[in-house]
Amino acid sequence: VRACGVCHTDLHIVSGEWPAPKLPLILGHELSGEVVKARGKGEADKLPARVAVFPITGCERCAYCTSGRDYLCANRKVLGLHIHGGLADLVKAPIKNLYAIPETMSFSAGALVEPLACGLHMVNLAQRDMGPAVILGAGPIGLAALLAARRLGFQKIAVLEINATRRAMASKLGAELVLNPREPSAIDEVSRFPGGEGFAVVFDAAGFNPTRQLALKLVRTGGLVVFAGLGEQETPLDCVEVVRREIRIAGSFAYDREVFAQTVEWVASGKVDLDGWVSEAPLAEGQGVFEELIRPDGKLTKVVLRP
Repeated sequence: VRACGVCHTDLHIVSGEWPAPKLPLILGHELSGEVVKARGKGEADKLPARVAVFPITGCERCAYCTSGRDYLCANRKVLGLHIHGGLADLVKAPIKNLYAIPETMSFSAGALVEPLACGLHMVNLAQRDMGPAVILGAGPIGLAALLAARRLGFQKIAVLEINATRRAMASKLGAELVLNPREPSAIDEVSRFPGGEGFAVVFDAAGFNPTRQLALKLVRTGGLVVFAGLGEQETPLDCVEVVRREIRIAGSFAYDREVFAQTVEWVASGKVDLDGWVSEAPLAEGQGVFEELIRPDGKLTKVVLRP
């Protein structure tokens, strides 16, 4: 392993909010590195030396796995969640899960393919809703969605985020309106931003009760809400409002192999802006990095640890 990103899922596990499926467990599912040993089916000699790792393995038999959608397999396992992951010197992964990255692409950028693929998958779900969009939460997945939405042609994008550092980064990455939702006038201001009918699509990258409720208020009649954030498990929703206004709701989880491969190409060709919002630290400093990332007012947005 040459680089491994810290995901918010890792923070949930470390803080005890989500129980790890099995302990002891080495975390880390956003990773890149160099192949040092391979075996099986005569494929080892064909492997690239530098790779980004698709961290999901399925049963390889169900309809989801055979169509490249391993992430929906009922028996899926994820590196760093169900089996030992990338916050280590070495990790074992299936040959089919290794995606070549060029010499011109840093290992840190390779580790960012995974979270960026989450953002691209989220925005892909809304390609028929190419009107004004608002992203709730500007953590790594929210910023990944912002980058993907701009790349795919969304013209008018607002972001709501409580953390000042992340608001500044959302502005730098091209959001036209960035507000702190805790400010008294923020919701009125963002509601006026799309003009007239409301937002064609709302991307909830935070996943808390207030953001889910707000998503229904901001989306236009007949519009789309994409829920990707996992901040809280349960939220009561006004289903009468959903029915009467024909609001469409989609869940967005992970990504398929096609999206992962597309994200590798995007990063390798410089189609996404990684400047300024990604920090690096030695793996040995991981404890302090986790503690800083858990703080709601922390100054770090995305951290990649390097063994």
